[in-house]
Amino acid sequence: MLKTLFASALLLLIFGNVKAQDSKKVLIVYYSQSGSTQQMAQSIYEGAKAVEGVIATILPIDKVQEEMLLESDAIIIGSPVYNANIAPAVMEFINSWPFEGKPMKNKLGAAFSTGGGISIGEELVLQNLIQAMLIQGMIIAGGDETESAFGASGVTGEAPFDKKELDEIFLKKGYGLGKRVAELCKSFN
Repeated sequence: MLKTLFASALLLLIFGNVKAQDSKKVLIVYYSQSGSTQQMAQSIYEGAKAVEGVIATILPIDKVQEEMLLESDAIIIGSPVYNANIAPAVMEFINSWPFEGKPMKNKLGAAFSTGGGISIGEELVLQNLIQAMLIQGMIIAGGDETESAFGASGVTGEAPFDKKELDEIFLKKGYGLGKRVAELCKSFN
């Protein structure tokens, strides 16, 4: 009886570790000035962690260490619109990524942005984030709907979205992006 119990515990320990080792890691990183980009990051995180077998982590860019980037299977990066561009802090973060030997190559990447008005540059930011990831050799994923083809974006500060919180329509796009990236990540070996 004791032998059977010990064997069962050993198998559980072994297979429990295998499951943890087989889990895919999705890293959601962001820079947020007003809190809107952080709200979007949170909705993306919720979508990613809803997928079984995926370990999702959410961090502001100043808390991300190089080994976290290297250990992740997917990286979803977000920036607020800054004069129709990526925020300088985000560009500095991307420029700090290791490049020699292409360690980011074939990782899954996705982008998100928030802006203070409609047509203020959200899509430009998404495209610039995507370009930066492509230079690294990453594989890019868009959102789960046509309206989020380049990634998730949201606006505040202009009617009808002139409130401090991101509207549910934008948070839904974030959730969908996180979930899609996590599902795709699981399908990659």
